[in-house]
Amino acid sequence: MWELIKSFFQQLFGSSDPIIEDASDLEEEPVIISEEQPSEAEMAERMRSRGLSKSGTRSIVVGEVIDADGDGGSENTVTISNPRFFWLLDNGHGELQNGKRSPFFDDGTRFEEWEFNRDVVRKMIPQLEQAGVQFKNLVPENKVGSFLSERVGRANAAKSELGLPRIFVSIHANALGMNEWRNGAKGIETWHYPGNTTGEKLASVFQDEIMKALPGWVDRGIKSHQRGSRKIFYVLRNTAMPAVLTENGFYTDENEAALLMKDEIRQAIANAHVNAILKVEQDGYDNIPVYKPRMIIG
Repeated sequence: MWELIKSFFQQLFGSSDPIIEDASDLEEEPVIISEEQPSEAEMAERMRSRGLSKSGTRSIVVGEVIDADGDGGSENTVTISNPRFFWLLDNGHGELQNGKRSPFFDDGTRFEEWEFNRDVVRKMIPQLEQAGVQFKNLVPENKVGSFLSERVGRANAAKSELGLPRIFVSIHANALGMNEWRNGAKGIETWHYPGNTTGEKLASVFQDEIMKALPGWVDRGIKSHQRGSRKIFYVLRNTAMPAVLTENGFYTDENEAALLMKDEIRQAIANAHVNAILKVEQDGYDNIPVYKPRMIIG
């Protein structure tokens, strides 16, 4: 409650503390102060299970179709008879929010993050319903702006009819700057609140499933800011439950932005989020190994 009151007065009167919505608000590549990379054995097993080359990558071009029902897809065969958690789906940003859009392509089109985030959540919903997962779409509206404090307020006020513990999942695409193509910064990363063990395990399962779904994409690992940072993402700082924020590719990289506009890529990302949720519903999160790369950001 205090953080919400504090945020209200910050927005009303201004503050020296920045309000950071997601990784794109960091503007430049953040400084890594601690980093753990997977061991050779871990990488070998990961490459084997994902069908990757020794380098750990394969090229993906704009015209390529990824099978959304393959290893990274959800086959809708799981039924949750005794739900464990109440999943709060945050499709960050709104149509009226400034920025959060790619530069224009040559044909005059552009990637708009609010639309991408909502499309991924929209593709998740029928799968979650079919599986029997308990969830809430926090922001079904389009005609909103940042809606930042309201999104957090809705999450904190949401109650499961079954009395289930809540988990917050915020779905985004990433950017480096906004006004020009910044080709080269690309890939997948998942953020959690610093020092939160549950958040770290949840971030691990989401990162793992998204990388399975998009095996040729750059693996940027799981990330958190250092404790006490002024730049901890607002939704991670202010939600009153374990929370993760997924960054699904960069729309300021021209090739990756074009991929993120393709329906099959979005379906693969949606399926990966569903698979992560189903894994936690079936097995809990206590035994999830911490994902590597794992980074703490200054």
